[in-house]
Amino acid sequence: MKIILVIALTLFAAPCEADMLGTASRYDRMHERSISFLGVNPRRISWCGAFLAFVAKRSSRQPPDNPNMARSWMKFGKPVVARSARRGDVVVIRSGKRFHVSLFDHFDQRRQYVYLFGGNQSNRVQLSRYRASSVVAVRR
Repeated sequence: MKIILVIALTLFAAPCEADMLGTASRYDRMHERSISFLGVNPRRISWCGAFLAFVAKRSSRQPPDNPNMARSWMKFGKPVVARSARRGDVVVIRSGKRFHVSLFDHFDQRRQYVYLFGGNQSNRVQLSRYRASSVVAVRR
């Protein structure tokens, strides 16, 4: 009976992506002044990647090499077509020469904007809106 229960729990367990979003959401609205546990200085470094690495490790996922650089997350997991993104997928966006990494939450109805949950979004952990055209990678 115990074996059947273990198999059933394994088959129906929430995927790691949902776990990453769940883990990240525990830090909702946390300001960058409170992120010393990430081991980075938010005044000197864009900390979106450091926050996502922290979340990935707490969700039993392996962050990419050099996870503090948002662009490094383009090598995380497996690629996904943007229109097939699911809640909790890792999304890398580009704005000019800069990159940002966060977790997918949803598209707006017209799919012009994507809502991402992550760190270093207006100096805190929160849900923020970005142009869908700025998405350069979705990873699962």
